[in-house]
Amino acid sequence: MAALTSQSAQCENDLLTEIQAREQELPMSLAWFRRTRVHGGGPPFIRVSNRIFYRRADLRRWIAERATPDAAGMRTRGEELNDGRS
Repeated sequence: MAALTSQSAQCENDLLTEIQAREQELPMSLAWFRRTRVHGGGPPFIRVSNRIFYRRADLRRWIAERATPDAAGMRTRGEELNDGRS
């Protein structure tokens, strides 16, 4: 069990490139990642020389902070329209 916990912690600290971040955690365009780095509002990033990295844990935290209260129980528009109707 300790090995699993250690592996999980290691996964959270993984450094991801923009492309990996997009494919694995936050499916936004590469232009969006670049725009939010320049103008702010995006997830925290690490710059090493001319390379950009994102920590997996930072991406997940950033996404969780922006979740709406109803995100866990999202319903379709049809379900919302039918509420209260018999």
